[in-house]
Amino acid sequence: MGTPEESFSKLPIYFHNLKKHNPNTVVYIKIDSEDCFEYCFFAIRCMIRAFRECCRKVIIMDGAHFKGKYKGTILHVVAMDGNNQILPIGYGICPKETTDSWTWFIEKLHECIGDVEGLTDKAPAIVVSIQNVFPNAQHGLCGFHLIGNIVYTFRKNKKTAILFWKLVRAYKTTEFEFYWGRLRNIRDDVAIYLSQIPHEKWTRAYCPTTRYDYMTSNSAESMNAGSYKARKLPILPLIEFFCALMRKRFYKRRMAAEKSTTILTKWAEDMVKKNKKGIQGWLVSSVDNTTYQVHDFKSGDIVNLKEKTCSCRYWQLTGLPCGHVIMVLTHLKMIIVGIWL
Repeated sequence: MGTPEESFSKLPIYFHNLKKHNPNTVVYIKIDSEDCFEYCFFAIRCMIRAFRECCRKVIIMDGAHFKGKYKGTILHVVAMDGNNQILPIGYGICPKETTDSWTWFIEKLHECIGDVEGLTDKAPAIVVSIQNVFPNAQHGLCGFHLIGNIVYTFRKNKKTAILFWKLVRAYKTTEFEFYWGRLRNIRDDVAIYLSQIPHEKWTRAYCPTTRYDYMTSNSAESMNAGSYKARKLPILPLIEFFCALMRKRFYKRRMAAEKSTTILTKWAEDMVKKNKKGIQGWLVSSVDNTTYQVHDFKSGDIVNLKEKTCSCRYWQLTGLPCGHVIMVLTHLKMIIVGIWL
């Protein structure tokens, strides 16, 4: 593998060959005033195309420290594909996570993927960078790290954690307010702490855009965990590790896709089957030609097939049909998958 110094010196020719053999791959190297390495960025064309053409426009970012002779940080940005699997989009390498390094990285990322609807992260240095580069995107916080801050500040409490995740994952604002009232009753100190953070940054109910089920940065964190040993390597073997990982994943997923016989992915099919359970006995009442009320032994919800909405908000916030939608389609004897594709 050579020395770390040799690895850095060969980075330009490596990136040149990476672009040569992967047309439209995006690579950048930034040097400082003394002609020394400062930052780099790379995103292979197949990853860019997969995100732009096939994925929901939500990305998740995180960074991880090097373990070798030269200390630095590798920045990850990932999305989730239609089978709910991690899709890495791009990587950056910098001395440490700062506003400047994140801004440079996000600028290069924006050049690759354009605007997105939502971004999730845990790094404090990223806030200003997002506002400058993705001004129209909704910036969300990682729920896992937010509960970690609560535990660190107020000590661990099982009931508090349960209520916190109910607040994070609630679909309706009425559901959120119910659990918010309970939190204020038992842990007013935690509620005061959370009230200082805009609700739209950490809750699904108040988010103005769609975060789907991605309320944490765990998918980016898993990239960090999987690269722990590789982060001890010099820069070129480290980059090649990620390139080889992508080649392996893309091949495996392509082979699986070619064998698929369903319209939806296996994950989506399983979710539809799960949502279909428990709807036996529900009743459907017509409001008009496209609107229906589903009586589900609770409050009941309104489904609008034309607008593709359900008052439970699950359909529009996940992109998958809830039990109410499935019940309406069953009532109408319609093909379930056709209504949201």
